[in-house]
Amino acid sequence: MRGFVALLLFVAAGCFAAAATATTAEVKVCGTVVGANWVFPGTGGKVSGNKYGVLANGVSCAFAKKWVVKLSSKTLAGKKAGRSYPLAGGPPGYTCTANPDANGKVLAGACKSGKNIFSWGGRP
Repeated sequence: MRGFVALLLFVAAGCFAAAATATTAEVKVCGTVVGANWVFPGTGGKVSGNKYGVLANGVSCAFAKKWVVKLSSKTLAGKKAGRSYPLAGGPPGYTCTANPDANGKVLAGACKSGKNIFSWGGRP
C-alpha cells in the first residue's frame, strides 16, 4: 500500500510539475477533499476511494479544493489510463488536464492560468 500511495503522489506531482512554473517553496499542500469515487487502474477494483490530495500555487486552498470537488465528477470516456488529456469545465481562464481512472473518471489532474495552478490526485 505504501508503494501505491507513493505512485498516486507521483501522478499528482507529475500533473503539477508539467504545468507549474513556480518554485516548490511557493506550493501549498492543501490536504484532502472528498469527491467522486475513483478506481486505480490495473488493480481490479481493489484500490479505490473518494479522497483527493490537493496542491496549490498562486490560488487559495479553498479555491483549489472547491474546483477539485467539481472536477472529480468529470469523465474522460474512452481515454487510456496513465495518460493526460484536456479536461473541460474548469475555472474560467484556466487550462486543465487530467488522468483517467479504471472507469474513465478523473483520478488526477491540474489546472493552470499563468502562474496560478492547482493539482490533485486520488488518495486511498
